[in-house]
Amino acid sequence: MSTQAHGVPMPVLCLSEIAAAATVSGRGREDLTPGGSVAFQRNLSGSTGEELTPRGHGAGFYGEVHSEDEGEETPRMVHARSETNGDKTPLTASTRSKVREAQEMEELQTLLGFQLKEQHPRVLCVSRRHLRKNKYVDIVGEYHLDLVQGFGGVPVIIPRTTQTLKHLMQYLPMDGLLVVEGNDMSDGTLLKYGCSVPGRLEGEDAQKFASDTEFDVSKDELEFALMKFALDKGCPILGLCRGSQMLNVLRGGTLIGDIESEIGHQIVHLLDGSDPAYDSHRHPIRVTPGTPLAGWFADDLGTSGELLVNSYHHQGVKKLGEGLVEMAWAPDGVLEGFYDPTYDPESGRFVVGLQFHPERMLQDYAGCAEVYKAFGRACWAYQRSQL
Repeated sequence: MSTQAHGVPMPVLCLSEIAAAATVSGRGREDLTPGGSVAFQRNLSGSTGEELTPRGHGAGFYGEVHSEDEGEETPRMVHARSETNGDKTPLTASTRSKVREAQEMEELQTLLGFQLKEQHPRVLCVSRRHLRKNKYVDIVGEYHLDLVQGFGGVPVIIPRTTQTLKHLMQYLPMDGLLVVEGNDMSDGTLLKYGCSVPGRLEGEDAQKFASDTEFDVSKDELEFALMKFALDKGCPILGLCRGSQMLNVLRGGTLIGDIESEIGHQIVHLLDGSDPAYDSHRHPIRVTPGTPLAGWFADDLGTSGELLVNSYHHQGVKKLGEGLVEMAWAPDGVLEGFYDPTYDPESGRFVVGLQFHPERMLQDYAGCAEVYKAFGRACWAYQRSQL
């Protein structure tokens, strides 16, 4: 199935225009000093005590930011002043960084043999820790990456390692945020952001979902900071599985700590990873008419208004967060999709949470790719609004 975006206007810019736009918008990078570490374990005693504080929780996410109006000199300003006044004042560090970026872009396009004609939206996504051959590696599923690139986005993978938080600002700008699968969210990070903490499994029950119930505090810290920042800025957000749960609690909602314990066994929401049906398992959901989900899957729903979706979660949304609207429910009452009703991809407004994984159902329904296409249109529109 093709994942190419349709009907998405692609702005055409020459390389010099890109460099100028980046300069004027102040999208340069600042240097930060690394430090701190966060333990990857259920016990939160290893959490770093020297963390960057997201906006709304003390210091600003950006730190101190300057613009041309506040006295920072861009290459264009320095060049103009030099021509008129003969001023030979050396460039500032931030200006040199932007000049270097423009020069290296020119050099790389010469090496590659083609010219970059448009600035593509940058979609940030934090990696997940995976044990391979007794060593940890950071991964993001290629389905996600292919779909983001299919609509013209540039996936920027952020490592979930312990020192990344100190460098997080250097991964900006962000034109879209994709938060996907991962472990249960840690108590400490939930509390830090004023979110409700769900009930927890203990002992043998916790071991049943050990790969989910073990906390990854580093990933939590990064994704909570980025999502809180994206919500504040109005940046497009697509939250899948864990990402939808994170979006819900950041908007004041609550979580089901364990579906089997709190809801029952009517619907199987998570099979053991060794089960042959782990990826092929499906359960029905009823889609609410008039929602973005109904629009994306319009050709697939038929008269029943139902879809069969995959399921890889033992937690779920309990109380829906403030200002969010439901889009789909499983027969046992577990919410499977929601959105912010300000939704308008053509204007860059996109805040969506899906409990299932459309990227792993591309052969099932054409609507699965439509989810990412709509997200892509929002990322393009948001990026243009920021230039």
